[in-house]
Amino acid sequence: MSKKILPRLAALVLALAPLAAAQAAIEITDGWTRETVPGLDVGVGYFTLKNTGTHRRELLKITSPLADGIELQVSSVDAQGVSHMWPVGKLELRPGEMLRFSPNGRHLMLRGLKSPLRVGARVPVTLVFEDEPPITVQLQVRPLVEEGGMKTDHMDHMDHMDHMEHTHH
Repeated sequence: MSKKILPRLAALVLALAPLAAAQAAIEITDGWTRETVPGLDVGVGYFTLKNTGTHRRELLKITSPLADGIELQVSSVDAQGVSHMWPVGKLELRPGEMLRFSPNGRHLMLRGLKSPLRVGARVPVTLVFEDEPPITVQLQVRPLVEEGGMKTDHMDHMDHMDHMEHTHH
């Protein structure tokens, strides 16, 4: 009986191998955020995405139980120090492509936070890609002010909302 089962088991493992590989095509690493500016209910999220698969993958949805909504954005700071942010309409990862979400660049904007983000906490964020199971990353909350008292990334501009422009392309 084992002589009949072994070839069938081997065939089943070989048949399921591509499915297992497809489910692991998107990797998310280095997830982090900053503690929130007092009085504001918005935050940011950063991480690195990599498509280790052989097919293009489109990001369909991003959610977190700690925010009413999450938007993909890109930001930059002009010569006058004004931060410009605009939404990203569509995000696709080509096979082998890596995208870094970082300050003054591509990032998540977490809107309607249910409570302030505190240093040391973790913020669960779930990304749903086309033909992929949902992937949840834990964003580690870092201090708004780094050692030495300097504010960092575009959160420095979050408490100066009058100097920020939102551009829609």
